[in-house]
Amino acid sequence: METTETTKTTETTETTETTETTDNIIFSYTRQDAIDDGIFIDITKTAQEAKIRYPTCISSNLYHTYIKPNPMPKNQDEKGRLWDLLTVFYYTAKSAKDSFMKFWVKFSGKNVEIWAVCEPKSPTDPQPCINLFLPEDY
Repeated sequence: METTETTKTTETTETTETTETTDNIIFSYTRQDAIDDGIFIDITKTAQEAKIRYPTCISSNLYHTYIKPNPMPKNQDEKGRLWDLLTVFYYTAKSAKDSFMKFWVKFSGKNVEIWAVCEPKSPTDPQPCINLFLPEDY
């Protein structure tokens, strides 16, 4: 006598709801990717000390050109130059009516145009964050 065993398999399909912002995205480059690649430098800790409540980054170009230039101008340092940038940004942001801001900071006697954007961290993380950069970095 021959016995046959029958196994019933049940397949469960899980569906995930997507939001409008992530539909049809083929590739995305996140803020974290830019930090990992050295495009952005995270300055959140110093920004929080300057009363800026959101995570904050600056472009590598802005950082190396004006915050920590080589050589550093006499009687100046990285911390002071970063505080100058964050102080001017803070007062600009307090009166801003939009998520995009332009302001100027004087570095070594030169008025430098800075752009700032307050935007979600990524398509899947709506937490606000701030990115500061030079116009040519955009």
